[in-house]
Amino acid sequence: MATILIVDDRPSNRAFLAALLGYTGHRLLEAEDGAQALALTRADRPDLIITDILMPTMDGYEFVQQLRADPALAATRVIFFSAVYAERETLAMAARCGVSTVLSKPADAHQILEAVNAELGVLEGAPSPPLPQDHERERGLPFDLCARLSELERLCLTLVGERRVDALASAFLDAARRVLDADVAAVCLQESTERGVRHLETRGIDGALLQAAALDDAHLPGALLRVRAPLRLSQGDSLLDSLPFAHPPLAHLLGLQVHDLQHPLGWLYCGRGPGARPFTDEEERWATALAAQLAVAYENLNLYEVVQRHAAQLQLEAIARAEADAALRESEHRLELARQVFDSTQEAIMMTDANANIVAVNPAFEQITGYTEAEVMGENPRILRSGRHNEDFYKAMWGCLEKDGQWRGELWNRRKNGEVYPERASISAVRNDKGKLTAYVSVSTDLSALKAAHHQLDFLANHDALTLLPNRSLFNDRLQQSLASARQSGGQVALLLFNVDRLSRINDSLGHAAGDAVLREVGRRASEVAGPTDTVARLSGDEFVMIVNGCEDTDAIIHCARRLIDAIAQPHEVGGHDVVVTGSVGISIYPRDGGAAGDLLKAADAALGSMKQSGRNGFRFFKGEMNAEAMRWLALETRLRRAIERDELALHYQPQISRLDGSVVGMEALLRWRNGDIGQVSPADFIPLAEETGLILPIGEWVIRQACFQSMAWQAAGLAPVRIAVNVSAHQFKAGNVATVVRAALQDSGLAPAWLEVELTESVMMGDSTAAEAQMAELRAMGVSLSLDDFGTGYSSLGYLSRFPLDKLKIDQAFVRNITTEQRSAAIAQATIALAQGLSLAVVAEGVETVGQRDFLGTIGCDVFQGYLYSRPVAAVEMAQLLAQGRLTK
Repeated sequence: MATILIVDDRPSNRAFLAALLGYTGHRLLEAEDGAQALALTRADRPDLIITDILMPTMDGYEFVQQLRADPALAATRVIFFSAVYAERETLAMAARCGVSTVLSKPADAHQILEAVNAELGVLEGAPSPPLPQDHERERGLPFDLCARLSELERLCLTLVGERRVDALASAFLDAARRVLDADVAAVCLQESTERGVRHLETRGIDGALLQAAALDDAHLPGALLRVRAPLRLSQGDSLLDSLPFAHPPLAHLLGLQVHDLQHPLGWLYCGRGPGARPFTDEEERWATALAAQLAVAYENLNLYEVVQRHAAQLQLEAIARAEADAALRESEHRLELARQVFDSTQEAIMMTDANANIVAVNPAFEQITGYTEAEVMGENPRILRSGRHNEDFYKAMWGCLEKDGQWRGELWNRRKNGEVYPERASISAVRNDKGKLTAYVSVSTDLSALKAAHHQLDFLANHDALTLLPNRSLFNDRLQQSLASARQSGGQVALLLFNVDRLSRINDSLGHAAGDAVLREVGRRASEVAGPTDTVARLSGDEFVMIVNGCEDTDAIIHCARRLIDAIAQPHEVGGHDVVVTGSVGISIYPRDGGAAGDLLKAADAALGSMKQSGRNGFRFFKGEMNAEAMRWLALETRLRRAIERDELALHYQPQISRLDGSVVGMEALLRWRNGDIGQVSPADFIPLAEETGLILPIGEWVIRQACFQSMAWQAAGLAPVRIAVNVSAHQFKAGNVATVVRAALQDSGLAPAWLEVELTESVMMGDSTAAEAQMAELRAMGVSLSLDDFGTGYSSLGYLSRFPLDKLKIDQAFVRNITTEQRSAAIAQATIALAQGLSLAVVAEGVETVGQRDFLGTIGCDVFQGYLYSRPVAAVEMAQLLAQGRLTK
């Protein structure tokens, strides 16, 4: 096989050729300019060189000339592969330096392989190697849509005339952060060579943190350079954890590559902090539109620099070659580049002479206005006037041109077919070296599509995109109008809140597209039931509401509700299937059930909930008894406030068992509450209530003290000491007195700190992490152990594990439950154990209920188990018996 040297200053071009030729089996070398290629040629003596012409340091022409001047290298075969020069000029340059094969970029893959085979002497007609297949796959506001569109329009107009990369990036990032409602945002623009960062702009984060990883495709944010589809990540995604160490914590990230049709130009990402909502499909589309807009603006900016760089390079070539026609070729090349810019830009360009007679227009002008160049040549630009501007407008425009030499603004013009359209225009006066006016140049952007999109988004801002019914915003406005009219006339307004029963069955069996079709049909049928003055709106999901105005009596409302239920129950044809669904309706009436919109909606919701609990497929009017559930929770809060003083709380204990010998190596203290009036209350009910009301602070202190005193009681009875773990709420850490409470409990009970373990959840570290870290450090200084409970179910972060002084991780029972049947749960458990071992942390698996779970956990390195396989949580007396027994085997 031969040795082939690829020479090109753009990495993406070298990568393309390397990927293509990699299938041939030839040995491949790469160089980024002529000087580096010359050194490689002298060292490795390649059989064939494929080189670009226009490159920094030493261009391809000079490189080949030096090859030909060296007798040892003069016979080396060369292929020119370039897109800068015209074909006639490239062939002339090739002939001067003895190059017989010239390829223009972009070239067909078969054409490249045939040229390589020909240069290497491969027999004509030999089978070509298979071409590589492209396996790249495209991946899948708090302020309203009108505001987003306005922001996009403003950004578009700002970027049109921007020629500084720092100002371009800053304006873009400010708009992107507002449009996508981001806490953190960053944009990176590469140099044209793709080897360095040209500009990095950030909001909400120090740009220095991202500098090192900006082009690192193995970690974020550099990894965005190798994805062509937008990337949405949420907390727990391993790739999100690859952000730089000191990066502000993110719950959600939306990132994507900024690119043109052939090359990556950079990346963009926006992030939201903990507790924020995730990015939506709509915001992903907005991000894609913003990135595309940035790519166009950046390419336009680069185009000017390319023209200047190429012009300078041409001048250097002309001097070096010292040929008589150098100046002519340089002039021709400049004119060609200017023509390419003039012809390829998407903005309409019109040039006039000093008397304002049109002398040239570009293809974009012809496409936008409908006039050909021949039709407007010699005409005055007034042929485009729409009639929407008066003479004062044009006088002010010309006055500005005469005074400042430039005018920018928005105006309305008329196409050849008579259609009036808006455009953003910039008109400049051109003067020669002596200051004499020689021409006018107008550059304009057609805004008609943007205006049309504005009107469309205005509709979508007030209507549901799926059913085209009014959305919640428009519903609230209509309801307020109905209530105002009813107050004035003394009439009634009925609110019928309804949804589709068990729509999830259709989604699960026929797919979400079928469920969407049912929702559209339900909305249509409900609109037919509604009267001409009534309103049907979709609030969310499968929840609809109907405002019925002018209700004379309850019978009329009942008749309307029955018609609505009957209409929903008619068969739906979805994808060739006859589907029957039912509807449940909750009804509230103004003024009987409330005088405000919120009160009526809440009453209807309560009636709907009651209807669904009693069997669905019917309607129910709101009644005051439906508030009974809310009253139950109020009564539960009252009883919980008295639970400690009435001695209703108790601790149960669940042992932690060693896999090696079955010995009890620890236990977890679990709170239980039994009320004399209502019996046993689930922790799932009273713990959230305690946190919400602040009762968790005295209850939490009681738990810590009770556990310490019970541990000392066991030791006094002659039982071997075992570490006891107590759960501490994030609210207790937020109060800042955890260390004080623990110290007092240890001192009062006499328990050694080594036998106490504090269990905390990841929410502790998501709050005031500095204060939490200080309290945890104080606990560790006492000698108390710290463990992280339910690892992997919340905002798990390697940053937490390295920053906070933890001793143990507890694998949540959600992963243990399916560890033998679900590969994902098994992988998470195995990764957690490996991570803990690497950080020298102990691991406990919760919820172990079967021998299969125990054995699997043992094989992946977990040595301590907690769960029903060994024991349920038991009272102190039973726990003492287990401690006396010493070992539990299964």
